[in-house]
Order: sequence, then C-alpha cells, then structure tokens
Amino acid sequence: MEKVYLSQTDIGKMTEKVGWGDQRKIAVLRARNQFPKHDVRIGSTKGWKKETIDKWFKEVVEKDLQKREKNDL
Repeated sequence: MEKVYLSQTDIGKMTEKVGWGDQRKIAVLRARNQFPKHDVRIGSTKGWKKETIDKWFKEVVEKDLQKREKNDL
C-alpha cells in the first residue's frame, strides 16, 4: 500500500538520495519557514502530500542541484 502522506524522515531520505541533505536539513528549513506547510497533522506528527513535496522538490532541490552543477564546471 502506498503512503498517503510523507513524513519529514521520508522527505529527508528523498533529498539524501540526490545528495542535497537529510532529515536534519529539512528540520532546519521548517524552522526557518522555508518549507511548505504540512498538509495534515495526526497528533504531533506532520505529513505532506506527495504532490506538495514533488512541487517543492522541483522548485527548490532540483534548481539548487542544477546551480551547483553549473558552478562545478
């Protein structure tokens, strides 16, 4: 069964796979209000829809990775 919502840990694993950071970086971005607002809260756990994170990933992570590649050339 596919997860309906992604946790901070799930998102950290996604960014870690592409070399952009981990769960701690996501926590810092959340604390700085530089991360999308959660879509759901169950108790103290926050969750994001895959669509929300896919959009953020394209707008922030992929752009930053492309910028890094340009600077490395």
